[in-house]
This record gives sequence, C-alpha cells and structure tokens, in this order.
Amino acid sequence: MNLQSLIFFFFDVIVDTEKPGFDSWNELYADFGQKLTLDDWRGATGYVGGFDPGVHLEGLLGRKLDWQNLVLRRDARNWELTLKQGVLPGIRELMLAAVDAGIPIGVASNSGFGWVNDGLERLGLRSFIRAIVTRDMVVNPKPAPDVYLKTAETLQASPTFSVALEDSEPGYRAAKAAGMRAVVIPNQFSERQDLSAADLVVPSAKALSLERLVGLL
Repeated sequence: MNLQSLIFFFFDVIVDTEKPGFDSWNELYADFGQKLTLDDWRGATGYVGGFDPGVHLEGLLGRKLDWQNLVLRRDARNWELTLKQGVLPGIRELMLAAVDAGIPIGVASNSGFGWVNDGLERLGLRSFIRAIVTRDMVVNPKPAPDVYLKTAETLQASPTFSVALEDSEPGYRAAKAAGMRAVVIPNQFSERQDLSAADLVVPSAKALSLERLVGLL
C-alpha cells in the first residue's frame, strides 16, 4: 500500500462543528434580539479572517459588547452541542483501519492547537493521531498549503502519497496546493462552494475505505 499518510481536517470532517457553531452563535444573537442568517455563516466556512459573527452582532446593535463572559458562555455551549453529536459517521472506522494498516494519521486545522487537541481527547480519538498542525504553527492559514505541508513533514510522509479529508473549498485547495489528493465531505454550509477540482466528493466518510483512497494516488 503506497498511502504514506492520511490527514484529516478536524472541524466538520471528524466532528460536526459548523451547525453547533451556528446554533450557539444564534442563541447568543437571540439574547440581544437579533438573528444570524445561514448566508452570513456560509461566507465564513473554511476561511480565516472573513466573516466575524461578533463584529457582525455589534454592527447590528450599533454598540460594542463586553466579550469576556459572552465568549466563555458561547464556547461552552458550542462544545456542549458539538460533543452531544459525537464523531461523524465512518470516521472512527477509517482511522482504525489506517492504524491497523500502519498508516500514520495527522490533523491539519485552521484553528488553535489547544482547541483541536482538547476536542480529539474528548472524542476519544487522540491516541490515533501522530501529528496535529494548526494555524498557530505556520505562517499562512488555509487556503495556503502550509498546514498540510507541515503535517506531512511531521509524519515523514510525501505529500504526493498523502490523502487529505476536507469539508470545504479553501480546505481542499490547500491540500491540492500541497501536492496531495483531496477528498471532500461537504456539509450544508459548504455544499454550494466550488468543489469541482477535488479528487473525490462523498456524502459521508462511510463511503470511504483505505482501498478507495489508495486508488486516488
């Protein structure tokens, strides 16, 4: 088997965080008599430095907010909703198959290390992961290829013989720019993005097997 590494995006590939994120923000908006729309949220999916729901809420209210306690409350609610759903279908099985085959697994994320590492621990997946590379470890976040290149380097794998699992256009383009094969598992927030250049698009990780991923190389 010539698959040298399997690299996952954390949010919305391993666990659904877009819907809990959207719902937890909407609960906060409701506390101020406002509503966050799906179209607003879709503009942020997969990107860093784009739509900021906090700034947007302040704009709707026409005033600044004290975010210290609001952020803690929103983050706690986000984790509660996220962990209630558990690991997305097919992901644990795919990871176990990779571990059994001796294929190293990495996680490449546009979020901070603490957030991703804590999430993997809470989901019972951390022991499967040999490398976690996050945006605070590289110069440029996705859609630049930095996180994928560094993850492959950490795993001592060639990008050419690595497969990335992503959920969005900027994510899979980052993987492709790194020289990897890219599989996209879209969600309701990313399904309208241009996924045409991905190597494979599937509705769920249940549609994947190591043999199918090797066939992409």
